Amino acid sequence: MNTYIFRPKDNLHPFVQRYIVLENVSSAAEIAKQKLFTAGKQYLVFIRQGGLAFKPEDHAAFDLPEAAVTGPFTCVVNARVTGNLSAVIVQLNAYASHRLMGISMESVTNYFRDLTRVSTQWAEVSKAIRETNDIHSIHHILDQALESLLPNQQSTLKQVDEMVDYLIEQKGKVAMLDLALRFKTSRHTLERQFMEVTGLTPQLYNRILRRQRIA
Repeated sequence: MNTYIFRPKDNLHPFVQRYIVLENVSSAAEIAKQKLFTAGKQYLVFIRQGGLAFKPEDHAAFDLPEAAVTGPFTCVVNARVTGNLSAVIVQLNAYASHRLMGISMESVTNYFRDLTRVSTQWAEVSKAIRETNDIHSIHHILDQALESLLPNQQSTLKQVDEMVDYLIEQKGKVAMLDLALRFKTSRHTLERQFMEVTGLTPQLYNRILRRQRIA
């Protein structure tokens, strides 16, 4: 397996964290070594060759289409590679899918959304990624596509961005009542909005952050 990691353009921070290009992947174990698709993370996945499927614990298995966003996993997930997999993976932060594409992430948790049904733009991006023979050009294709989303950010729930950043800063050691008081909202509203943006409850996100700190 060959792995290439690229840094997105600075103006995509903090939404986009890194680009990972995987080539000649023959088993799910090789994906696990890269620590991809871990709990609480969101990814865009573009399949260039082969196939990739997931089976989250206690959830139905699913095959990814050629371009997809995977919602955050909340449990152990088993991957399955078909053929000789080559794929491009974009690691996002917890609120990028909602802010950049307007996706309600509560419907994507432990599942996926076909990006080509979100916007025809993604079908064109996927085609360009599949057809290029230059690894470095993938970097520029993704930068251009994601930059085009910046002017259309969903700002109505921007406060959730601040909540997520605060929880990360506090390493998941925040009581929900204290979080609600800090952001001057009710606990019910906080949980509903947090779930819509991140696909996770704030309590679960807290637990994931604490587990990641220990690991």
